Amino acid sequence: MALRLPVDEEDLVACVACGLCLPHCPTYRVTGLEVASPRGRIAAMRAVQHDGAPIHGEFERYMEECVQCRGCEAACPSSVPFGRLMEGARQALDADRRHARGPLRRLAEWLGYVVILPRHRLLLASSWIVLLAQRLRLAPLRFGLPRLSARELGRPLAGPRGAAGSCDAYLFTGCVMDAWQRHVHRAALRVMQAAGASPGLPGRGGDCCGALHVHAGRIADARRLARRVIASMPGDAHVVVYSAGCGAAW
Repeated sequence: MALRLPVDEEDLVACVACGLCLPHCPTYRVTGLEVASPRGRIAAMRAVQHDGAPIHGEFERYMEECVQCRGCEAACPSSVPFGRLMEGARQALDADRRHARGPLRRLAEWLGYVVILPRHRLLLASSWIVLLAQRLRLAPLRFGLPRLSARELGRPLAGPRGAAGSCDAYLFTGCVMDAWQRHVHRAALRVMQAAGASPGLPGRGGDCCGALHVHAGRIADARRLARRVIASMPGDAHVVVYSAGCGAAW
């Protein structure tokens, strides 16, 4: 039988459904639904892979509701690589159902993944718009956006960029992290300098590593962005990365 999900078969059958992951899954804790748990999602993947179940709207819903925090992996006694399984499921969904989604969603995904995230200047410009909306109380609280700072958005990070040999450790700044939480990067640079390191920053093309694209199943786009990021930090210096999504993808 032809496999529909691009996942490793050994990864898929490694789950023994013990349930130790359930308390660590945020979507299960909120909903209490088995299908919204890691083992429930794996059971749904097995139904598609082994039984030929269709990739329908309900399957898409529960796969996309996973926040891919991978907290279940730390609790799993069988070391099931749930993150890899979810990436495969999302990849299948992107290939099978992208054109079945509504035009507004397709437009939003195109703007986010293709236009804004890979182009840091556009992301920063969009962040200024979000900041203005927050000041005018037009940004809905349900979006959960952090409170943006004009001072931070207007002050770029200082340090050599993309020059091999001028630093002994790169600080990978990322896309959203650099736009919305740049103060954390400033603190990290101070810590690195206090520890005796000479930190540097990525050069041209080191804006987005493709982690968000991996989470969305856009594997080809993610690989292209990853190659661009690698080229932005030449040499053999260490790379410091602590952004949650970036760290998981790396």
